[in-house]
Amino acid sequence: KMTPWPSAASSSGEVRRRNDGSIASVQGMMNYQENGVEKVVTRRDEKGTDQGLEGASWAVTSVELHNARGEALSLDGNGVELRSAPVAETVDYYSQQSIVGTYFPHCEQLIKEASGAAFVKAFDYNVRSAKGEQAGRKLEGGSQIQAPATLVHGDYTLASAPRRFAILGEPPKTNDVLRDTLDGKPLLPEELCREVEAGTKRWGIINVWRPITEEPVQCMPLACVDSSTTSLADLITFEIHYADRIGENYFSRPNPAHRWLFFPSMERTEAMLLKQWDSHGTLAQALSGKSPAAPAGGGGGGGRARVPFLGSQ
Repeated sequence: KMTPWPSAASSSGEVRRRNDGSIASVQGMMNYQENGVEKVVTRRDEKGTDQGLEGASWAVTSVELHNARGEALSLDGNGVELRSAPVAETVDYYSQQSIVGTYFPHCEQLIKEASGAAFVKAFDYNVRSAKGEQAGRKLEGGSQIQAPATLVHGDYTLASAPRRFAILGEPPKTNDVLRDTLDGKPLLPEELCREVEAGTKRWGIINVWRPITEEPVQCMPLACVDSSTTSLADLITFEIHYADRIGENYFSRPNPAHRWLFFPSMERTEAMLLKQWDSHGTLAQALSGKSPAAPAGGGGGGGRARVPFLGSQ
């Protein structure tokens, strides 16, 4: 049975304010999966368009989203940080050449500073815009603009994160945005791949999200769950079948312990960092039967640009 992708869940939108009038929290609705769901599958074409979902059953759940501005958050402790990260005005977020040539190097430096990684490479991006998707707009030299993701998810799993790392040590595949730039060569050096496979290098995947509109975000802000409030029992595998590989994300079951965070009125000079994978994190260690060595990061889910990064220490 095929299930359609969910639309943005409606809510009463109750807003709680602090004594100074600033937002303390907002009531919202999140698209989780029902407790009985075991696995969800979709198929994605070369344009990045997904078909319907097999095995999905949505559980629309009311949650409180907390204003995280001013909180002492960290990638290792909470899986999320907000950073001031102005970008040159010459960056065109609707041009793949500009994103890869100008924006990727800027964000690689940002991740180095935030994570302490010695080696960082950007390997993919998404541009999401409700209006752009409705108009069928396409990036110059790139894929279709996608609608905002309206479901609770994490981008990598115990299986797909190491597999994605390994694939990036091979010649680029059909859907790789760096296919032309790399000229058939792997993104990652062979020595690093050997060290990671041997378990002698800590590595991770961190997403960088930023608004790309001129005005601060007022509609559909990005929200995420504090990773210290998540549980392994929450996770459901979501398989994405490409022409030449199978990727995996995680969907989530509802959990009253989840503490939702967002940053009101994000500006294009700000970047939200979301840790999606850490080889020394709680998720990787627990699922592989080892003792946790460090807290794991994680994350949820106008126009926004996302760039995921591989980092190695």
